[in-house]
Amino acid sequence: MYGWLICLICLALLGDSRALVMQEATNPDVRWFGFSLLRVTNNPQAQRQPDAVPMLRLDKSRFALGESVFFWVGVESKSGAIIPREYQDTCRLTITRPDGTNKTEPVSWPIDGSTDRGWRGGYGLGPDKAQPGRYTLVFEFAGQRTPPATLVIEDVPILRRIKAEFVFSRTSDGFASHDGNVTLIINNWSDHVLRFPRPGDDNSLVSVSLFKSDRSYRSDFFYPAVGFRDPDKRSDTSFDTFGWDIASKVPSVTIRPGETYRQAFPLRAALEEAKKHSFLGPGRYHITFTATLQVLIGEKDEKWSEFCPVRIPVAAAEAFVITR
Repeated sequence: MYGWLICLICLALLGDSRALVMQEATNPDVRWFGFSLLRVTNNPQAQRQPDAVPMLRLDKSRFALGESVFFWVGVESKSGAIIPREYQDTCRLTITRPDGTNKTEPVSWPIDGSTDRGWRGGYGLGPDKAQPGRYTLVFEFAGQRTPPATLVIEDVPILRRIKAEFVFSRTSDGFASHDGNVTLIINNWSDHVLRFPRPGDDNSLVSVSLFKSDRSYRSDFFYPAVGFRDPDKRSDTSFDTFGWDIASKVPSVTIRPGETYRQAFPLRAALEEAKKHSFLGPGRYHITFTATLQVLIGEKDEKWSEFCPVRIPVAAAEAFVITR
């Protein structure tokens, strides 16, 4: 009774058998077994393609040699749908240098915040020493690539007339003083006015990295607000890129030609912040202060405006000892 029914089903499917064979030949991820309607895929990602695209954006295309090159990369969800987790390790950045060489490096999916519907983060050229000339950038996600973006790094003479550094107070034995300061000193030897967000505020954070010489302890954090910022002068305005239109709305520093700016960060406040994360036992430690100043050189639409803000990196490290 069932034999003739099976034969009829097989005969009905014979008309489609050529199409099934053709589909198998053109799509290696598909396998058909006899005339079964079961399809097996070798690629689980093919089951749910992400409705999202990679993003790469430059706030400016001209950079000064010696500044921190900065641009945005990320993933944007086109419909607001959740991006499948299995795609989070598919982000890649390809950088082609002025000499024609290139490198492709993985870009990690952020671990903080709500990122299942996309994210955006600041990125740079990495540890490579910047070369004058043209760079080309391409960001990739889930096999999709952004159009190439181009930036140019140029030798800007005025930058050599602006010096920024952190200077540690020292004890008589040469170590950083617990009760001293880490002073940010900026000399403006140029003939233009400089403006930048006040270091240590929410829009210009100062990073602190602390580790013990035997590598048994490490802590990374932002310099604390307590004992440093003036609450009455804080601003609710937040921004990613500093500009002339923002300078009047947030706490900013102005340095005229020939002037020197100093700002002290008590080292004791940084050590108290570190103790919140873990106990600091006796031993020798190394501490690093790091900041990136977004500097406006001159006035809007003047000679250097296309390079602004110039992101000037400042960093200094010193050792200190805890005896008890």
